[in-house]
Amino acid sequence: MQVQVLFSRMKSLLKKSKAAFQKDIGDAGFREVVKGSAGTFIIRIGGMIAGYAFIFLISRFYGSEVLGAHTLSVTVLMMFTVAGRLGMDTAIVRHFAQDYQSGRWDRVLEVYLKTLQVIIPFGILLSVILFFSSGFLANVIFKKPLLEPYFKVISFAVLPMTLRFVNSECYRGFRMNKEYAYSQNVGYFLYGSVILGIGTIFTTHEWMPNIAFALSLTFLAISSSAMIFRKIKSNTQVASDEYRKSEMVRSSLPMLLSSSLVLLSGWINTIMLGIFSTESDVGVFSVILKIATFSSLALMSINSISAPRFAQLYAKNDMQGLAVYTSHTAKVIFFSSVPIFTGIIVFREWLMGLFGPDFLIGTQALVVTMIGQMFNVFAGSVGHFLNMTGKQHVFRNIVLISAAINIIACFFLIPSMGLMGSAIAGMLFLACWNLMSMIYIKRTYSIRTYYWPFGK
Repeated sequence: MQVQVLFSRMKSLLKKSKAAFQKDIGDAGFREVVKGSAGTFIIRIGGMIAGYAFIFLISRFYGSEVLGAHTLSVTVLMMFTVAGRLGMDTAIVRHFAQDYQSGRWDRVLEVYLKTLQVIIPFGILLSVILFFSSGFLANVIFKKPLLEPYFKVISFAVLPMTLRFVNSECYRGFRMNKEYAYSQNVGYFLYGSVILGIGTIFTTHEWMPNIAFALSLTFLAISSSAMIFRKIKSNTQVASDEYRKSEMVRSSLPMLLSSSLVLLSGWINTIMLGIFSTESDVGVFSVILKIATFSSLALMSINSISAPRFAQLYAKNDMQGLAVYTSHTAKVIFFSSVPIFTGIIVFREWLMGLFGPDFLIGTQALVVTMIGQMFNVFAGSVGHFLNMTGKQHVFRNIVLISAAINIIACFFLIPSMGLMGSAIAGMLFLACWNLMSMIYIKRTYSIRTYYWPFGK
């Protein structure tokens, strides 16, 4: 009887959702957002497939323990890379969106050159630090001596990964959305899968995944830098001298803190799982995150085009246009995400089983992680909205509070609950910062970043 009632309610909900979708699809603004994000959506699907292929190769030919060690070393790499970017990857979107729109290519060139002058030497320094601290991290922090060579290999990827992030944000500032999506989601996994696939033919040495990953990032960093220079140089040969590097760094630091806290709080779950549990659990958790991230594909696609648009509308003080555009993005995210959510929940055991029988233990943790992703998708593009409208300090504080909750939850839950504890802590983190940001934007701007088709 209860099953019949539940089925009836779900059927009614689907009918209402369908009616709402049919009404919204007739909106010209809604269709414009769909059209603008469609290309990046398709490319991101390709990126997801490439990412799954890379993980699949590791899990099938090297095992869950090597996948766990690779995941931990890449997580450490990303933490160093976040510091290496100094928040300038986010700030460069605002600079490029405004200067590119006004035709000030001399200022675009200046911003890019001065950004490189800051992040290249700093990235090299961080790479050296990671290389020589690998023993300390492996033996003292993780208490797993076998991780030391993994950390040493991945240390060579600090600067390439930093450049890859910065260059992809340059694409976004230029509104080169397809190039942005490719650089952010496809390139390094695609190249990494090819390199790893070829390398595996000759050797299955446990360091091979990290070597392939570092080489793919190096190739992507070099090729993307060359492309950006070609685009800028074709429009100007002379850089202006209107920005100070110290001021650029100072303005980007709040964005560094907020964006790094979002990323670090996501990674802290993996790090603490590595400290309190096994490499195998870390490997399973990495697969869970990969699958769950697929549900936010629409959100990431919208974010790739929305950030510069938010900045432009806010710079013009067009709050009505900003509200309308935000509403349209929320609708696209909602209708694109619901089918993916449903598919992952229904086929969760099959999806986890694709990576091998060892990964089936993460089925329930995947459901919990999906709940966190639900909050992430429902809230909309809140982080980009706040960063692009001058509220980066507010976003930083929101994420700081949420990060503290996540860390406390990790300390209490992971030692006793392992994989499930990490998933619960991650879910709490996503729920906290998304809901707080959503509420702040609604109260401050009277703009709704979320969409609910069944009522106001």
